[in-house]
Amino acid sequence: MAQKSFCVYRLIMKEGGLAMVRVMLVDDEKIVIDSLQFIIEKNFENVEIVEVARSGREAIEKIEYIVPDIVFMDIRMPGINGIEAIKEIKKRHKSIIFIVLTAFDQFEFAKESVNLGVFEYLLKPVSRTKIVEVIEKAIETIKAEREKRKLELELKEKLETVLPILEHGFIYSMILFEDNYKELLNYKELFDIEENGDYVMTMEFGEEENGTLENKIGYSVRSQGFYPFFRDTINMIRRCIVGPVMLNRIVVFVPCESNADEFTARLEAVAFAEKLFLKLSERLNCGLKIGIGRTYDGFESLGNSYEESLEALRGLTTVGVMHYMDMPNVTSRSQGYPLHREKLLLQKVSAGDVEESIEDLNYLFDWLVREYGDQPLKIKNKLLEIIFLVYRMAWESGMEEDTNEVFFLEKMLSMKDMSEVRLWCKRRVEHVAQQIRSSRENRAGTLTKKAKEYIDANYAKSITLEDVAREINVSPQYFSKLFKEETGKNFIDYLTNVRISAAKKLLSQGRLSIKEICYHIGYSDPNYFSRIFKKVVGVPPTEYKE
Repeated sequence: MAQKSFCVYRLIMKEGGLAMVRVMLVDDEKIVIDSLQFIIEKNFENVEIVEVARSGREAIEKIEYIVPDIVFMDIRMPGINGIEAIKEIKKRHKSIIFIVLTAFDQFEFAKESVNLGVFEYLLKPVSRTKIVEVIEKAIETIKAEREKRKLELELKEKLETVLPILEHGFIYSMILFEDNYKELLNYKELFDIEENGDYVMTMEFGEEENGTLENKIGYSVRSQGFYPFFRDTINMIRRCIVGPVMLNRIVVFVPCESNADEFTARLEAVAFAEKLFLKLSERLNCGLKIGIGRTYDGFESLGNSYEESLEALRGLTTVGVMHYMDMPNVTSRSQGYPLHREKLLLQKVSAGDVEESIEDLNYLFDWLVREYGDQPLKIKNKLLEIIFLVYRMAWESGMEEDTNEVFFLEKMLSMKDMSEVRLWCKRRVEHVAQQIRSSRENRAGTLTKKAKEYIDANYAKSITLEDVAREINVSPQYFSKLFKEETGKNFIDYLTNVRISAAKKLLSQGRLSIKEICYHIGYSDPNYFSRIFKKVVGVPPTEYKE
């Protein structure tokens, strides 16, 4: 691959510009060949005549060994004519530019030449000027094609370098972040994934010992050597997104069509994993386990498939392949409950995001009704569990909310209509999210107020942003962001305004010198104080005093 790229680059560029353009002359009249050769050698330094032929057959045979860029082709020659020769050559060498040079002005020949994509159709006799003009035009076309090929190679080379990084980003986003749906959709567009379904495989490797894979750290180091082979082997069987090595595991995203029933989709996933297991086992001198999650529509439940693949891994008692649905008693479990949306709901409530919280609650409610429409008690039990988790968020945020379990249970059981249940749950979630948001806003206002009071009382000292952050017990980064959002000014600007206001007051009283005022309000350099004063007030302190 590297040698091929190197050869292409050598062909594309040489010292001094465009590489030599190779020309072949095909005509049964020696005088025509000699004339063309004379014109080319006289007018072009970067064009070389690499071969001549006196018949169509000779041209076909020679082109197999010496592939030119341009071929001047006569039509009427002994044996295979020029048109037939062009047809045959184009089957294997589509990029060659053909210039027909003939004494026969027949419409059929011209028409067939156009159909074959002939670059130029010239009638003998042809002037030297015309020959030169046509060759120059052909050279420009070759130059453009070579430049295009060069850019394509450079882009491919860059893509080969950056593609694993993007794939690793996709896998990290999938397994580490809950609120990742929009990001995963961006990756889907980037990778041009057209399939409407997907599942996750997790592979684990190491030294097998009593059914478990040991020496994880050692194999994490060793895996860096066989990772390229690992990635290439997977993608040779089918197109996947392969994650990075994480200790002794590699997570693989497998796009697929979700039209098949669950059993068929499972068989296909297991067949792929077993084929992969055999191919990898041939080369990797270690134990290998592959856990497979279920196939889902879209990216909404991708996190579920990943968690299932880990559970399938844990279910393997020896090396091999295990699908989540082949585990004992798995069919009695909730079929694909969107746990990631439940986690998102709790995150949004904790952040005080009312709108997003309600959206996630509605999603969970619709899923429960769709899956257990004929089991209202089961739906209510799950919803009650969610409401208790939401109220736990309120308690963790310092809110004193009434979480009387008996009252909630009685209320839930008393409701007959599912629309009433939805509304009640919505009001509970909405209430908690709003309370948390209000609590956060109040806390932010309280912190800002405390910060202002501290600054107003200590501006005459050499205080810093870190000093104020420490006083109100938050990180400097958070304080800087919070203060700007609450006051519209950053810390330095606010402190400066407080100091300059104090300076103006002292200047108006006229009891202290400018130097004394400088030290009195927290500055150590009178020159710097004068510059800041003029910047804020518009005039230097000497003029303001007068």
